[in-house]
Amino acid sequence: MNEKQRIEGLLKEYGFAAKKSFGQNFLVNEGIIQRIVDGVKPETFDTVIEIGPGLGALTLPLSKRAKKLYAVEADRDMVFVLKDLLKERKNVHLVESDFLRFDPDSVSRKEDRLFVGNLPYNITSELFEYFLKKGFRRAGAMVQKEVADKLTYVPGKKENTALGAFFGEIGTLTTVTFVDRSAFSPSPKVDSAFVQIDWEREASYDDYLLFRAFFKDPNKTIRNCLLQSPKYKAVTATMVEKEPKLMASRARQLSVDDLSRLAKEVRKEASLSD
Repeated sequence: MNEKQRIEGLLKEYGFAAKKSFGQNFLVNEGIIQRIVDGVKPETFDTVIEIGPGLGALTLPLSKRAKKLYAVEADRDMVFVLKDLLKERKNVHLVESDFLRFDPDSVSRKEDRLFVGNLPYNITSELFEYFLKKGFRRAGAMVQKEVADKLTYVPGKKENTALGAFFGEIGTLTTVTFVDRSAFSPSPKVDSAFVQIDWEREASYDDYLLFRAFFKDPNKTIRNCLLQSPKYKAVTATMVEKEPKLMASRARQLSVDDLSRLAKEVRKEASLSD
């Protein structure tokens, strides 16, 4: 039995169907599944936390290699099925919860954990911000292919985002594999990619919020963006004096190194003005 047959068999057995309200598209391509699991290397972490296990396409192979696996699922129907699928897997803990309500610090340390996410694409930003707030050593997620392109930061690229720049600040973003829409059942209307972020340098969620302030309006200069920030508005004039060229640039035009240097100076000035 292949993965597509397994998924379709489970849906039929339990009388369920993919829910549009949950954005459910089940990954059924076994080669892609293996590529993802090999890429994230679950065996190298103390704890693996999977957000949105669905019907276990990634959960089952992850469980064979993970020391501890927490599968966090919000859909009660999926939880009902997963209880049966995972009952013999002693290293797997099934958690029925919205991921935003799940505290990963209750089961792991941020420097010891791997996040894996396969959620509806309309909450991709929420998922990544959750990862950043909670902290991790490695995180991987399925995203739309165009989102993966935006997250790959190249100075001057029109599509650059604060999230892509910040991933460049904290470590390394890698596209583990591109995923054709035919790899899912039912097939979505877009192609996808599984991306991986390795957190290698010290930074905090507040640092990310400063990057977001830089990118508040992609067509405005950093000076004008910071003038819209209640937290950093007061130091804008000082920063224009110290870094006139950078402050007169649009954030997406700058390198990650330039953004990091500017962020460090802005934080320093803000702390002096408190």
